[in-house]
Amino acid sequence: MSDIEQSVVLVSAQREEHEWLQTALEGTAGVVLCQQRELNDVLQLINLAAASIVFVPIRRDNWMSDVQFIEGLVAARPTLACIAVSDVQDQERLLGAMRAGARDFVTFSSRGSELSGLVRRLRERTPAVMESPMQQGTMIVLASERPVLQSAFHALHLAAGIARQVEDSRVLLLDLGQPFAEAQHLYGLEGQFSFPDTLRNLRRLDRNLVETAFPRHSSGVSVLSTPAEGMDFGDVTTSEMFLLVGTLRSLFSHVVVNICGLPTLSVTELLIGNANQVVFVVDQSITSCRAGLAFSARLREMGCPVTDPMLLIDHYQPKIAPDSEAVARSFGFRQHIELPAETELRLRAMNIGQLLFELAPHDPLSKRYLDWAAQYGGKAGAGKSTAKAAGGGFMGLFKNAPRGK
Repeated sequence: MSDIEQSVVLVSAQREEHEWLQTALEGTAGVVLCQQRELNDVLQLINLAAASIVFVPIRRDNWMSDVQFIEGLVAARPTLACIAVSDVQDQERLLGAMRAGARDFVTFSSRGSELSGLVRRLRERTPAVMESPMQQGTMIVLASERPVLQSAFHALHLAAGIARQVEDSRVLLLDLGQPFAEAQHLYGLEGQFSFPDTLRNLRRLDRNLVETAFPRHSSGVSVLSTPAEGMDFGDVTTSEMFLLVGTLRSLFSHVVVNICGLPTLSVTELLIGNANQVVFVVDQSITSCRAGLAFSARLREMGCPVTDPMLLIDHYQPKIAPDSEAVARSFGFRQHIELPAETELRLRAMNIGQLLFELAPHDPLSKRYLDWAAQYGGKAGAGKSTAKAAGGGFMGLFKNAPRGK
């Protein structure tokens, strides 16, 4: 979701309707899909999205319950501009929706220009809303569809580096990648409260629950993981995830998310699309780079916004081709960072459950993690690795990777 776009909410369980409205309002407003129909859940999501306009489909069957739902929304939030949507211009449904308090009635066949104009007019007439909580805390997402060796190790070092360098920071590691619960296992973090528990307790998620229930690393970083046995992310709705991310960003100054090894589902797409920075994690191998390029291209084809992308090249060997500049040019990202291999040091740190900052604070890998963390509000690092914009060079290595449009 673009920082400059305001949001509207669509109350629907249909992905096709979400895509329809996104296409129609492209460049005018971001669309937040709410798959819940419980009034309190919808109102909470509207608050988090800082939305003043909501679209509610009026179904052919049982349309009276949809009208009653509009009536409940408007009664709870009189300043909310509610737009009823139907498959046809049915006079009975139109009158019912307008009497319930809807500001307008449109059909799924309405032109995008008509809907954009309607949203702009309604936005001018509705009171200003507060800034979205989704924009309060900084969210950094480490992403790769392929499993990444030590992705949880990277994520916790980034989170701990931010906690160490950013004054008064409150940092959360949301460790959803594979292997599941890796950070919790590596560092012996006790705690029965896991990611699914948080979803079940969305309504009572506050600072007190975070302080008492979330496992905490010695660095001060709170850690929220999947269960060790894993979970099916396809069961998580986008509205649940939106509510959770918005709440976490209101409770923490920085949220580091590891989704390496997860397929691109609606949940991971939402995390990527709402991140302040997306870090694509690869190593120097041609297969890893090709997979990363394919993943980046797929996100473009899906229309998933990727803000300020960065490339992380792990286990980097400067004397082996392709070098980091060539890999970064192939991705076309403005920034990249290399992490030296330091295989023995990593293994020692993981085996004793200790951060590199404590075990070997002057090691190049420790310094590189701190340089990376410093980009999110800490003291400027001395050795930050930043690539220039892409252009030519070494593309032949990745010629088999799919390209975006």
